[in-house]
Amino acid sequence: MSIETTQNPNSAPLMQALRDFAQQVVTPLANLPAHEQEWAGEAIREACRQELCGIEIPVDQGGLGLSFHARIEAAQILSEVDFGFAFGYMNHHNAILRIADHGSEQARAQYVPAMLRGELIGCTAMTELGMGSDFTAIHMNAKKVDGGWELNGAKQWVANTVGCELALVFAQTDPALGAAGIACFIVRLDGPQCRRVTDRLLDGLGTAGVAGFELTHYRAADSDMLYAPGVGFKQAMETVNKARVHVAAMASGMLRGALKQATAYASSRMAFGQPVLNQQGLRWSLIDVSMRDEILQMLLSRATDLIASGSKEAVEAAAMAKLYAGNETMDAIGSCIQALGARGMSYREGLTRKLLAAKALCLADGSNEMMRERLGATLTQRYARSFQSQQGTPPVSSGAAPSLAQQPTFNAVYITKPEGGGSQAALQQLTPSELPEGEVLVRVSHSTMNYKDALAITGKSPVVRKFPMVPGIDFAGVVEKSADARFQPGDAVLLNGWGTGEVSWGGLSQYATTRADWLIRMPEGMTAEQAMSIGTAGYTAMLCVMALQSNGLTPESGPILVTGANGGVGSIAIALLSRLGFLVTASTGRPEEAPHLQALGASAIMDRNALSAAGKPLQKESWAGAVDAVGSHTLANVLAMMRYGGVVAACGLAQGMDLPASVAPFILRGVTLVGVDSVYAPMSRRQTAWDRLARELPADVLSNNTRLIGLSEVIPLAGDLLAGKVRGRVVVDVNR
Repeated sequence: MSIETTQNPNSAPLMQALRDFAQQVVTPLANLPAHEQEWAGEAIREACRQELCGIEIPVDQGGLGLSFHARIEAAQILSEVDFGFAFGYMNHHNAILRIADHGSEQARAQYVPAMLRGELIGCTAMTELGMGSDFTAIHMNAKKVDGGWELNGAKQWVANTVGCELALVFAQTDPALGAAGIACFIVRLDGPQCRRVTDRLLDGLGTAGVAGFELTHYRAADSDMLYAPGVGFKQAMETVNKARVHVAAMASGMLRGALKQATAYASSRMAFGQPVLNQQGLRWSLIDVSMRDEILQMLLSRATDLIASGSKEAVEAAAMAKLYAGNETMDAIGSCIQALGARGMSYREGLTRKLLAAKALCLADGSNEMMRERLGATLTQRYARSFQSQQGTPPVSSGAAPSLAQQPTFNAVYITKPEGGGSQAALQQLTPSELPEGEVLVRVSHSTMNYKDALAITGKSPVVRKFPMVPGIDFAGVVEKSADARFQPGDAVLLNGWGTGEVSWGGLSQYATTRADWLIRMPEGMTAEQAMSIGTAGYTAMLCVMALQSNGLTPESGPILVTGANGGVGSIAIALLSRLGFLVTASTGRPEEAPHLQALGASAIMDRNALSAAGKPLQKESWAGAVDAVGSHTLANVLAMMRYGGVVAACGLAQGMDLPASVAPFILRGVTLVGVDSVYAPMSRRQTAWDRLARELPADVLSNNTRLIGLSEVIPLAGDLLAGKVRGRVVVDVNR
């Protein structure tokens, strides 16, 4: 008995109709060689004409009004014949469902009936090139204009995009808001403002019509906004569990179809006077495939039931079902190919196409690696915390302040701006009620002093854009309360960037509230003090190193220049680059610090005055690459001194925001200038940078390059930091 028919016998007629449709309409498409397969758009339209596409759509909107269980069974049935068609069919169904559930009255009336009739085929466009599983890293942007929104950007790896007429497009309305700025719009793809991108079609999935598109000055009406900013990301995450389960269901369908095919052939193929299925090795192999199918069915059934009931455990169950499906289906189909021998490699059998599709499902709706990370977080929450409680020890040993519930006030650096006057910073006691709203409350143990923090505290630059403000662009600590399932009390976390200390309260405080999307789990083996010894400066340095490497620089390319070498970014950049084997020259205005810079790994010291004044557009070719934290004339001179094909990673503006340079280095020497943004960098890049820092930056570099102070010392030190009198990193123990 299938998943759905045990829950709702009313779905049985639909399931039989889908089986008949699959055999009559889909099979001929599936049997074509991969290079001849085309998007199955006409087959999807025919399914609509036969009223087979409205599974979960409410009856009052023209749909069948069935359950999520029915969607899962339909996915299994269709995938048994062709994964590509099933993927396209499900994407169309999901697009209809989103509009039916969340669209404006005008949008529902305009689109849902036409989509149910197959006049408009839809898709959901989330993924972009280079984005991977980090949904917050999208670059498709939406700008508010009169009467609607203007969309610009590109999407890729989206089913049905080869020829469908409509897409649900997720776009960023305000990068400063991160995930909270993501919205979703209903977009027509059949107009002049859309260009299809079909040069990245996927082998073996021709019927799914996976491709991309670019939007240029596309105007979406206000009524075509499906999810508003602040809702888009949440809705995407709420539906991703369903998507993962129906992907697992499609894997199950493929596996079951391959097993039937292999068993039937092995039962009839004779060798040495008997069916080859009688050979123990082959029989046992197919028994293993059958067991995998049974296990997947159990995982699938559990995940489907939990999603249908609205349980929080659905997140783990969905990830587990998809991970198992991705891991096991490829190997199982390989065993089925083996059962057919050379015949199994023939396109006529369709098993090689199933093998390619099985690999694709390892990537769709979250990679296998992402599923493991999701399950790993759950494992920690469930078992590590349980063990710690049994031992009578707290989940995290932090040395931080007492619980907020245990004290009426806490200390923070507090910046105000009286009417008609300049900003003023003071160490002040605050009450819990004064904290801004946030999804996660963090008991801070350590923060830092950065150049930007010093500007905010002294008021010498309009860094703070909202008053009152607690500065501190990064912090580390322990979660005390969380309204987000990704974080639990006791989790060790860190935060840097996202406008913290500028538009939202920062870390120079014993407590901080923040968005869950901004938090990073503390890398394994790293303490809060070590994380802040690195801080935004060290994290920025790693981003610069990654930028140089991604543009092809190796130690063999030639020497590297680091400007602002005694600062937080410069000092850690020197340490990282030297340990990677690069020959590093450090530029500094404090030659007396040469021994310190050499200890970090600098092979030579250069006076910053040689770079700080106006220079010639092209100068002697000296450097293969550079990390510049200074800007202005310094950056212009660095560019002028690059070797042919050199790469410069620019991340700071200590000398100024201007760039008095010419185009000569770029057009005559092929120099590449890479801007490094640490504030709004996508989460995947952030996590990579922090993980590399945990592995590649020795602890002695941190201890020798760090000064530890208490919260009361922050304000007096701000002026010295701006004056260039502070070496390396300043870590603030906020409870000292």
